[in-house]
Amino acid sequence: MKKGEQLQNNELTAQQADRIIKAFKSIGTTFRDKFSKSAKMYGFTAPQILVIFHLYKMPEITLNKLSQHVMLTKSTVSGIINRLVNQGVVVREVPKNNRRIVKLSLSDEFKKKNNVIKMKKDFVTNIISDALKNVEPEELAEIVYALEKLNSLMQSNDSDE
Repeated sequence: MKKGEQLQNNELTAQQADRIIKAFKSIGTTFRDKFSKSAKMYGFTAPQILVIFHLYKMPEITLNKLSQHVMLTKSTVSGIINRLVNQGVVVREVPKNNRRIVKLSLSDEFKKKNNVIKMKKDFVTNIISDALKNVEPEELAEIVYALEKLNSLMQSNDSDE
């Protein structure tokens, strides 16, 4: 490839990369907005429902581990947990064999009154499935393939370093 063609190709690649970044930002904003709207339907904030889903999947998790899983600071998750404990959604347990840790779980009362699996399914339906329901199967396959390919390219680029 000639030097002029290489520069033109680099410029085109940079422009396309900018478009991809803008698309991801827009998708992130849309996802957060829809997630927050869905959470409100259940009477929770988006971070609270995220914590609820994680506690359902990983009962008896510690605050440190939970904050890592939801990618929020420990103090933020601690505040969310305090509010959910006050609402009767979450219980704190201090194991007798190790009084230095606190395990967090959804309360039995909350699990009896709420079908967390259905809640999670509703979120997926409201956020992603509804957006894709009128897309032709071939186009949907192309979208999934393109996202997986981009992820693969980004990962292989990491291993080159």
